Amino acid sequence: MAYRCVLLAALWPVMTGAFITKSYGRVSRDSSIRPSTEAQTASSKPKDEPKPGFSLASVRKSLIRQEETIIFALIERAQFSRNLAVYEKGVHRWDSAALDPSFDSDGSFLDFMLYETEKVHAKARRYTSPEEHAFFPVQIARANPVLEKLSYPPILAENSININDEVRRLYINNVIPAMCSEGDDDQHGSTAICDIACLQALSRRIHIGKFVAESKFVVEPEMFTELVKARDVVGINELLTNDVVEERVCQRARIKTVAFGQDAFSDADVGFKVPPNVIVELYRDMIIPLTKQVQVRYLFERVGGVEPPRDDEWPSSLLGYQPRNENDAETETPKRAANWM
Repeated sequence: MAYRCVLLAALWPVMTGAFITKSYGRVSRDSSIRPSTEAQTASSKPKDEPKPGFSLASVRKSLIRQEETIIFALIERAQFSRNLAVYEKGVHRWDSAALDPSFDSDGSFLDFMLYETEKVHAKARRYTSPEEHAFFPVQIARANPVLEKLSYPPILAENSININDEVRRLYINNVIPAMCSEGDDDQHGSTAICDIACLQALSRRIHIGKFVAESKFVVEPEMFTELVKARDVVGINELLTNDVVEERVCQRARIKTVAFGQDAFSDADVGFKVPPNVIVELYRDMIIPLTKQVQVRYLFERVGGVEPPRDDEWPSSLLGYQPRNENDAETETPKRAANWM
């Protein structure tokens, strides 16, 4: 079983740069051609105009393709128990002489595996792609790729957005308990490998919100600039939200989970490897809110001249996995329809 998790974790190069290269009309998704290695000069802020071949539709196609990656990764993780020892700090006693000096010796087993995985991936220039974000960005920034750096189209403005700490926290505290059985089956290595595949897929999906925000900003720069200058986080969220589209995303994820999560033509009792409602809740309560949070953060940095939103300025709808109560419907601000995906 574990080898499938290893294979899934190793497949990231196939996905890296998928919609960037395709949307610019350079190569198809399956082509062996890669972006040019020639130096490319890009300003710190792209011009407020649409980029050739880059659009919300091209981003949307990438987001839909990533649904399968996320669902398959979660199905692989769900075969193991919750295995809390993988996430608890201090459970494993490390030989400090064998550890990278940059790694916290009190870190969890997942922290150790994720850190070592990112070090290897950084050598293969994974984190030079604007679509990829490390969970240990400070340490990984010191890694020198052994491959020549690629030149990516200058789509995004320079930004420092990375909410992987929040992605990891919600994944461990909310996603794992919802889809994994309680207990410990001692499969800690396989568990961590599957967790890494899940976390990397979720991180990539959520941080592509930057590209969504850029594609929307170049269409309505004045409106977004006005909202950012006014620090109107709620107003920006309304502009980014379309309940109909979000419901369609959740239902598509449900259908794919039903299709992928059953054993076809099995004589055994029909069941789901991951309950479809768990995947729906993942999209509704984590992926969609955090994607829009990334969009808001990016728009603040895109406009510039303002401090990022404070903790008390964030509406609960953008924080992920918030408790639901009967008063939510009464207090929620009406949303303006707009395509966020």
